[in-house]
Amino acid sequence: MIFDFLQKMRNHWLALLQVHLIFVLLGVAILGPLSGILLQFAVELSGNPAVVDQDIARLLLSPLGVAFTVLLLSVFLAISAMEMGALLVVMVAAEYSLKCTPAQVSWYSIRHAMGLLRVTLELMLRIVVRTVPLLLIVGITAWFLLTDYDINFYLQERPPQFWWALAIALLASAPYAWFMGRKLLCWCLALPLVLFSDLPRGEALSESELLTAGKMPELFRAFGGCLAVAALIGVLPHLLFDVIGGWVVSAPYDHLAPLVLMLGGLIAVWLVVNFFTIALGLASVAFVTARLYGHLGPAMDKARLQAGFNTDQQIARDWGVGRILLVVFAVAAIAVFAGGRLLANVRLDDTALVIAHRGAAGAAPENTMAAVRRAIADGADWVEIDVQESRDGHVVVFHDSDFMKLSGNPLKIWDGELAAIQRQDIGSWFGPEFASEQVPTLTQVLEEVRGRAQLMIELKYYGHDQKLEQRVVDIVESAGMADEVSIMSLKLQGVQKLQALRPDWKVGLLAATAVGDLSKVDVDFLAVSARMATTRLIRRVHASNKRILVWTVNDALSMSKWMSMGVDGVITDEPALAREVLRDRAQMSTAERLLVSAALFLGKPAEPGKYRDDSP
Repeated sequence: MIFDFLQKMRNHWLALLQVHLIFVLLGVAILGPLSGILLQFAVELSGNPAVVDQDIARLLLSPLGVAFTVLLLSVFLAISAMEMGALLVVMVAAEYSLKCTPAQVSWYSIRHAMGLLRVTLELMLRIVVRTVPLLLIVGITAWFLLTDYDINFYLQERPPQFWWALAIALLASAPYAWFMGRKLLCWCLALPLVLFSDLPRGEALSESELLTAGKMPELFRAFGGCLAVAALIGVLPHLLFDVIGGWVVSAPYDHLAPLVLMLGGLIAVWLVVNFFTIALGLASVAFVTARLYGHLGPAMDKARLQAGFNTDQQIARDWGVGRILLVVFAVAAIAVFAGGRLLANVRLDDTALVIAHRGAAGAAPENTMAAVRRAIADGADWVEIDVQESRDGHVVVFHDSDFMKLSGNPLKIWDGELAAIQRQDIGSWFGPEFASEQVPTLTQVLEEVRGRAQLMIELKYYGHDQKLEQRVVDIVESAGMADEVSIMSLKLQGVQKLQALRPDWKVGLLAATAVGDLSKVDVDFLAVSARMATTRLIRRVHASNKRILVWTVNDALSMSKWMSMGVDGVITDEPALAREVLRDRAQMSTAERLLVSAALFLGKPAEPGKYRDDSP
């Protein structure tokens, strides 16, 4: 059968591609503007003049969004059913040596659209009904095993409960896959029964089951062989695409515009390759179905089928495939333009703040005055620093507990007096031009940022703090800058101490991992690692009237991703790059933003530099 399939493809590949192209363009012509209209309508009904990127997903999950999605899905299924019907007609006509053109078979399928749509929807409904038990098993399993903590904990740490849940889901899925596979094979003759018999529309699936009863081994062999060949031919170009796509994404970018251009070209090539591989896959299904229908189905009335083609002969003659394709191309082009214009009307606002991690730590030594000045020059909204106490009670700006990583000196911050601490060379490791940099005090940094940027102070605790919270409060208030700072820490008790001292200050909690619901913590904002920041967490934090920041993000693609997901701030060693990303995104359309977000599926982006660590 595989040899016969390849022979049919060699003899009829042009007709099959023309039919596939007709229905692809028909789908673009209808679904393009329809999706744009529905999205614009949904935004207007939401009562908001603009939406951020993640709000589009919320709209789609609302009752109105679900209704629109069902409408679009129905149109898509109708077009898909008509295409498969037309490909079946091509294969049946080839099997019986009937004369027909791509225009004739397409019109023949369109005339049977209602029957094809009905059997397709009935098929989808049967699949959904038979999937409910599996969903219940998986849902109940998840409820009992995976709801004590945030789902991100299970996905990252993978405790025993995670593996038990996965095992139960796999054990339940195996018999379901076997059962549904057999059912789908039993229903394989439903579409040709609608196209080539007088059977009432509602009986096609049941009749297909009767005709295929006891023929399961033959069905497995027929579909398995041809689909394996089609899959093998189709998977090779996609593997090549993955390799090239990974290379494109991993290259460093200072601006998003070149990436959009490269991704656009890559996706254009992918669409062409995908067009041929999908056509091949559909043609293989059509070939096997037509062959099985000829063997197991009712006798084919060839004269009647030829007469059906001839009924529309005048249309086919007046509107040959060239003219039809030209018209559909024109309609599709108009549809793409109209859909794009409609999507462009959905304004996407960026509200993310640029927060310079330890100053501009990608351009100058971290937590130095040089890094602070560079962060301000690069346009950071906030400058983030780390503070701790010296032995003589000064609040100094430094991250580690000692100087081993920066200068090779084991001196502990809590053991050193300010003079000894400031004698340490903390800049040469970054570059000789920074050899004069020394550990600044909180007072110095406050004066540097005054009126030019806001200051985010992280309280560092290494078990030797004396009265860090009170000293920070005193220094900030002495500078008269309480309205220009916020405080955060990894240590919840430290956060609570500062809240007790100054309840009206903006205070946040840092988190690298978490158990439980972070959104319920009594703080003004959360600063979480990029590994933790899920859409669900972002939504929960916003629902509790808190802000959420993500750290540490140093490449343009990831910055754009988190901005699209709606985080309130991006903590980065590269504030200049983050500011550039915001400028680029302001000039980008909805489609371009989605294109950039999709790029992350192709691979891990490259960061513009090397960093000492990615801790907060």
